[in-house]
Formats: sequence, C-alpha cells, structure tokens
Amino acid sequence: MAKKFLELYCRPGLIESIEGDLEEQFEEDVEQLGTAKAKRRFWWNVIRFFRPGIIKSFEGTRKLNNYGMFRNDFKTSLRVIKRDKLYSSINILGLTSGLVIAMLILFYVKFELSYEKYNPNADKVVRITMDYMDGETLVDQDCETYHNLGPMIKEEFPEVGDFTRVFGIDGGTVVRVGESHFRELKVYATDPSFFELFGYSFLHGDSESAFRQPNEVVLSRASAIRYFGKTDVVGQSIWLTTPSSSMRIVGVVEDSPATTHLKFDLLFSYSTMKTELDERDDVWNSNDTFTYLLLERPDSYPQFQTNLAGLSERLRKEDYLPDERIVSEKISDIHLYSDKSYEAEQNGEATIVFFLFGVALLVIVIAIVNYINLSTAKSLDRAKEVGIRKVIGASLGQLRIRFFIESALINFFAGIATLLIIATVFNQFRLVAGLPESFQILKDTDSWYLFGGLLLLSTVLSGSFPAFILSSFKPVAVLKGKFSNSGRGVLLRKGLVIFQFSIAIFLLIQTFTAREQLKYMQEKDLGMNTERVVVVHTPPTREQMDNFIAFKEQLLTYTDYSNASLSTSVPGMPTSDMGSTTNIGLVGDVEEQRNNFFRYTIDSVFIKTMEMELVAGNNFSSADDRENPIIVNEEAIRQWGIPKAENVIGRKARFWGREHSIIGVVKDFHQTGVKSSHIPLIFSYADRYGDYVAIRLEKGDVLEQMDQLEEVYASHFPNSPFEFFFLDQEFDAQYAADRQFEQVFSLLSLFAMLITCLGLFGLASFTVAKRAKEIGIRKVLGASVSQIIGLLSKGFVSLVIISSLVSLPVTWFLVQGWLDQYAFRIDLNIWLFAGPSLLVLLVAFATVFSRTLKISTANPVESLRDE
Repeated sequence: MAKKFLELYCRPGLIESIEGDLEEQFEEDVEQLGTAKAKRRFWWNVIRFFRPGIIKSFEGTRKLNNYGMFRNDFKTSLRVIKRDKLYSSINILGLTSGLVIAMLILFYVKFELSYEKYNPNADKVVRITMDYMDGETLVDQDCETYHNLGPMIKEEFPEVGDFTRVFGIDGGTVVRVGESHFRELKVYATDPSFFELFGYSFLHGDSESAFRQPNEVVLSRASAIRYFGKTDVVGQSIWLTTPSSSMRIVGVVEDSPATTHLKFDLLFSYSTMKTELDERDDVWNSNDTFTYLLLERPDSYPQFQTNLAGLSERLRKEDYLPDERIVSEKISDIHLYSDKSYEAEQNGEATIVFFLFGVALLVIVIAIVNYINLSTAKSLDRAKEVGIRKVIGASLGQLRIRFFIESALINFFAGIATLLIIATVFNQFRLVAGLPESFQILKDTDSWYLFGGLLLLSTVLSGSFPAFILSSFKPVAVLKGKFSNSGRGVLLRKGLVIFQFSIAIFLLIQTFTAREQLKYMQEKDLGMNTERVVVVHTPPTREQMDNFIAFKEQLLTYTDYSNASLSTSVPGMPTSDMGSTTNIGLVGDVEEQRNNFFRYTIDSVFIKTMEMELVAGNNFSSADDRENPIIVNEEAIRQWGIPKAENVIGRKARFWGREHSIIGVVKDFHQTGVKSSHIPLIFSYADRYGDYVAIRLEKGDVLEQMDQLEEVYASHFPNSPFEFFFLDQEFDAQYAADRQFEQVFSLLSLFAMLITCLGLFGLASFTVAKRAKEIGIRKVLGASVSQIIGLLSKGFVSLVIISSLVSLPVTWFLVQGWLDQYAFRIDLNIWLFAGPSLLVLLVAFATVFSRTLKISTANPVESLRDE
C-alpha cells in the first residue's frame, strides 16, 4: 500500500531533495533493505508523527478539481474546528469579544463624525465667530456675532452666496395654543435663507415664501403634533410670550436631525426682531446672533478666510472692533472642534472620539493577536500537517487557501455570535453612550458595510500567520520540530502575550483614573449647597410675574420651604443662559479688562438660598440706595488684579456706559461645573423679574413637598405650565459625558481582560499538555504540587510583570494628557498604576492556576504509561 501511495502522490525528485539525517537514514535503508522497503520505511517514519487516518484524509488530492479541492478543504477545516473544541472555542469567543467591542465603539465614532452630513450644503456652510484679544493674546472666544455682519460680508465678499442669522431667545418661550401652554427652550429667529443653508425640506408650506413677513413661524413635526395633534396646520396661529405676539404658521418641517449642532422646536421670522435690533444706538455694542454663510464653492474657503481676516483688520483700525477678531469655522467642524461661549448645545470632543477609535482598533488587534498566538503555540502540530501535505504534493497556494478557509470559518462563527450579541445589547449601549433613539444600526447601510469590512479585516489578519508562515516551513525542518523549539517561536509568543497584557493594563489604569476623576468632581466642594434645591421656571409674562411676591409669601408660610429666590440664571446652567460683556474696568484704572465677564440678576435672598459665602462687603438689600449696586466673585477681582476682596468694596466698575458700585464679593463657586475654570461673574439686583425661582426644601418627603409646591404655583399662575428641575441633578448632568467615558472604558477593560485571559488560558492548556510527561517525571522524583504549579506559572507571571514595566511609562504620559483637560483634577498616585497591574497579575495567575492545578494533582502514571 505504501509503495502505491508513494508512486501516486509523491512529487518527482522528492526523495532526492531530502536533507540531513532523514536522507542518510534513507540511503542506509536502500543498501540494507532495497529501494522498495526503504521507501516504505521512510514513509511510515514520516506519517507516524501524525493522527491516525491522516492518509485517508489526503486520498484523491491530486484528482480533485478546483471546486472539489475547495470542498475538501472546507470539510477538513470544519473537522479541525470540531475536533479541537477548546482551541476553537477560545478563538471564536476571543474574536467575538473583540468584534463586539470594536463595532459598538465604531458605531459611536461613526455617529460623532456624522454631524451635519445630512445637509447637502455642509461643505459650503461656515459659521463666523469672535475672538477676544488682549494685544496678540487670545483671552476668550464667542460663537455669537453682531447681527449686521452677515449682510456686510455678503455684500463685500464675492465668494459668499448667501447668509442667515440665528437669534436665540434666552430662556426660551411659552407657546399658547388655545387654552394650552407649552414651554419651548430651542426657539430662534432666522432669515428666510435658513432652510436652504441647513437643508430642511417642508412637509407643509413653501420655503420660498416663508419668513418674508414679520410674525411668521415654522414648526418642527414634533411641535406641530404636540400642539395640534397633526402636521397640516399652515395658516393657523399661535401666541409666543417672547416676542409677545401672535404668530401665523407658514410651514412645518422635519424635526432637527440628531446629527446637527443647531436643533430647534420652532423658528420665527428674523424680521419680527429686526426693528428692535436695528434701532440700537450702536450695532457694534452687542454680539448675540449666530451667523452662517453659504459659500459659492467649497474650494473658495481659503480665499474667504483671507478676505475675512482683511475685514477684521479694517474694523480694528476703524475702531469698531478694537479688541476683537472675526474668524470662521466650517459647520462640519463645530460639533467636535468648537468649545466657545454661547454654543447652541454641548459639543463633543474630537480627542475622546479618536481616542476611543484607537482603543477599539486595539481591542480587535488583541483578539487577532490571540488567534495568532494560539496558532503559534500549536505550530508544532500544524507544521507537521504542513510537512505531510507538502510531501504528498500540495502546493504553497493550496496550503495558504486551506488555512485561510479555516480562519474564515472561525471568523464567520464569531461574526454570527457578534451580530446576536449586538442585537441584544445595543439599546443598553445606546443609553450608556448617550446616542439618540433615532440612531438605529439595522436600517443603516453604512453599519453593515462597516461590519463586513471589520470581519474581512479580522479574517485576513488572523489567517495571515498560518497561511503565509506555517505554509512556508520545509518538511524536514518541521517534522523535526525545529520551529516550535526555536527561539523565534518562543519569542514571538512571549512578545504577543506582553503586547496583550500591556493594552489590558493601559485600559484598566485609564478606567481607574476616569472613575477617580468622576468621583472627585461629584464630591468636590462647589462653593454652595445644591442639595434639596428645586428650581422652578417663572411664568412667561411680566404681568403674571406681578404675582410673584404673593406666591413667595404664601410659600414661605409652610415649614417645608426655607427660602425662595428669584434670578435670571442659576448655578449649573451653561454660559448661554447668562449675559456677558468685555472691556470692563474699575474706575480709576488705566487699563480695561478684555476678558469675557458673565452676569445675571439675583434678588436679596439668592446668596442665602444657595448657601454661598460672602468674603467681603454686604448682600443686596431692597433698602440699598447706592447707585447700580453689583456683587462680584473672587475670579472677577482676580482678573482686575486686586489681591484682597476688601480692597474692591466701595469701588466702581464701568461697563455699558454706566458706573456700578461694588458692594460685595462672593467666594468662588462652580457656576459651570468642576471641569471648567471659575469664570468672572457680576451679579446685579432685581427682585421682581427673572427666569427661575430657586426654592430650598427642608427635610421631609420630597414628593409631598413637590405636590404642595405645584398646588401653590397653580393658584397664583393658573395659565402657566409648572416646570422644574432639581439643582443637584442639573449639576450632575454636566458629568454625563465623563460618566459615559468611564463606563465605556470599564466595558473595554473588561472585554480586553476577557480576551487576554482566554488567550492565556489556551496557551496554558497547550503548555500543560506538552509538558505532561515532564510533570509526571518530576512528581515521581518527589516534586510537590506547589512546586509544579510554581514551575508552570512563573513564565506567564513574568510576562505580566514585563508587560507592566512596558506599559506604565506610556500609560502615565497618556493619562496625564487626558487629565490636563480638567481645570480641577486629581493627582496621579502610585496606586492608580500599581492597583491595575496587581489586578492583572492576580487574574493571570488565577487563569494559569486553573489549568495547572489539574495536571499537578493528577496521577503521574496517566501521563507516563505509554513510555
């Protein structure tokens, strides 16, 4: 049989190509036994290294056509996967984990990068903003501009085709429809060209005729349904409290997509506000309008920037904008790259998005490395298989196809598992990542392309090692086991393990750091007390606000409420909820302060209600007869260069053409959250009108207190909606992005550790199996169980220690850079690095221990009986 098999399947000249010991042995056998017996002995010496039945699996190889060869390889690959259940399960589970994490993170990255992509004009629309300068030093940035800049730029710049202004209504407005009232916060006055620049199509109405007259309003689909229960409402009227007038509905458009930085509930014509804006004494005195420009061509942006710089310089020389510069940014860059005062919403951060993108790639690389590492560990078995296939005539291309088919099958099974897991957890992931409900992957063609591309990449990379490396081994070398025992094979496996654990340690340290930073921000002293403070939106009209005093007096008759204050903003609200001004200086000082100072009005009990601390001077009082009294915070006097708070009391600050007496200095508190630096604040006095009522609740049942509060509110403001929020929750909402970041990294760390430990488990299993006889001999010679476990574990444990030494310097640099984005941050300490490293070491030891314990306690007879 052997003779027939050799004559059928061995390549001509194969015997003559054999080198080394096998060649010498063959020649001796020829002399002693004859050629036929020598060939038979040679062949059985080769195949005895392989599994029983290997010859049968190769029968007919040379007679198969291409389809038959592929089918044979496919079946063989399935048998290999089925036979090596542990090896295959580890590979499939590892690749599945990597694919799941990578896909979920890539979904998030894709969403963040898709802002403004819905708009067909996105590549031609730019927003102009203002930079505040102190000489050549940039001191602040504001995304709102002067309302006359849009028309001026269109008139002077040939590359600008159109413009639109977007004027936001501070605090929103209340919409009255019949007897129903609705509070809307995202309300803007715009020019007619808004719909063209932002790519909105009308469901009802006509964009060509909309906003040509004052008092015209366009509703979003959701707003129309909320007000009327339908969308076909063109021609009907609604009442807006700001501006206080009746508005005729001229159109209904689709809701703002989730991927735009400028979302709205309703829009009304800019000409409704035009008279008020144009009659200002000085059009260069207030920048409170978003301005967007439509370029004629996308490639004209460099020329536009040049012309804009020239206009800015001209306005500086003409003393219209002596300390400001007009700059621009592409609309597609706003969400990830713009963080200026008065943004329409909280934007994302490009650094975090691309950081997560990089980590997602690292996770999938870890999974692929796992596959390659286990392939390397099993290289002896696979190399013998390669050797025998080459002996019977398989070409290099056939061998590579064979290994790629096996890799493709494992990745296919991992892909199916990945889809099932993603379908199960996606809704929960969407909540954790802060993605909108409208973001659905099953209807997104790009998501399927993304998944297919990632799966193909995983297949190619994970199959490359066995296909191109193992298939290139020489039959004589691999049959003697030279590769598996070589330094190259050992170093490759160790290097891959070190790489995996280095990434896992980095992810764990980042997770620990993010968790500590989040805890620090949540527990840091805010300079006030936000607990048990409920903030109620005030009635929409001044006529209704006349009842505020009576409302407050009745409320304070109940013992459940200790204070109630009125203000135009409250701590925790964004800068867009406050006014601001520059060029503020103290009377008598030579230089004015060019930084942006923020201001809002408060009453005489606001500081007490918030439990803030006055470090100098006095609080407001209704009996105060000083002219235009103001209270400032410590950051404001720091900007003025005043060393002590007492030194500023009694002095006057000059802004908006008036002088204001400084009567008090309040200790710095976090108006905009702990992540940002303190901002200079100026408080003016008002006790009748404001946007918010802050009420401090005494200890008791909060639900009962809120029911009572709503009842009192309704009795004084029957036609106003009762809307409120808790101040501590509003502050905590500012940390939503940091909380999401920490949760995402925790998930990444968990899966990275899972994948790495799966690989370690596989390597340990393979090592234990290969050293079973050695362990049996050691036990016969008296080695204890602990000695055996130590012997098998020390190599893996040393790799984890090396991984820590490799990872820690790089991780320290990256984590330090991440923390630098916080104005108030934790200090790095040794436990943030030692803790994760020790945790990884413990998990690695436990993984190896679970595989070594069984062999260490087994009867040595079991492993030595065949010797």
